Amino acid sequence: MPVLPLPRRRGPFDVSDQSKRSTHHRMLKRHGWVVAAVGCLLHSAVGVASAATLYSSGSPGVDVSWPNCTAQIPADATFGIIGVTERTVYSTTNPCLAAQAAHFPNTASLYANSGWNDHSVHLNAASPHACLPGDANCLAYNYGYNAGLAAYDAASAAGVVSTTWWLDVESDNTWNDDAIQNRSSLQGEHDALTDRGATTVGVYSTTAEWQAITNDWQNNWPSWIGAHDASSAQGRQACIGHQFTGGPTLLVQTDERDVDRDIAC
Repeated sequence: MPVLPLPRRRGPFDVSDQSKRSTHHRMLKRHGWVVAAVGCLLHSAVGVASAATLYSSGSPGVDVSWPNCTAQIPADATFGIIGVTERTVYSTTNPCLAAQAAHFPNTASLYANSGWNDHSVHLNAASPHACLPGDANCLAYNYGYNAGLAAYDAASAAGVVSTTWWLDVESDNTWNDDAIQNRSSLQGEHDALTDRGATTVGVYSTTAEWQAITNDWQNNWPSWIGAHDASSAQGRQACIGHQFTGGPTLLVQTDERDVDRDIAC
């Protein structure tokens, strides 16, 4: 909270001086927002460019995790997206994470579960932000941030590293009825991964689930369309016109079998 100056007696030039200071302050704020916006756009552009090296347009790939430990990876898969943990945030590490990633030594990326549970034992009011009592948005951000760190550390412990991550945003995960709190948790998880060096952090979801969970949050993050989305039946044609985050669609999940199949936009 800003410290307010003590009131003082005005001199003959106070009004004009205050006006100058206010104008200068507004200019600094405006310039600050421009710099921040440009920074976000540059980071997004770099992230999409780096992801493009993993997902060549039109190339087939797969996404796998702990339910697929005994499944055979299709020979034509040129990239793989590997689930780091089981089911929910803060859960057990995928036991075959390293083995699945080894199939894609140069084109593996990772996905992590997401969610927000305001009764979780993992609530942390102290880190990364000190939350005031009753500040649910701050708690949600910290919950997501620390979930992101936990996922990153789990992957690192298995010897798997990637600069491209996806957040699995599905209604099966635990969410709150408050879309702003849900957004805060997702923002926290996103920020944790970028703080650890990720250059691309996108969202796996469907248009309907994204709408229900975040109230159609347009954050311009890259999107990966899930097979439950009706548009996925269109294959690569779904890459245009179904950007539920407002950002570019990079992948479409086209089929769910023993191993989920995907196609790059």
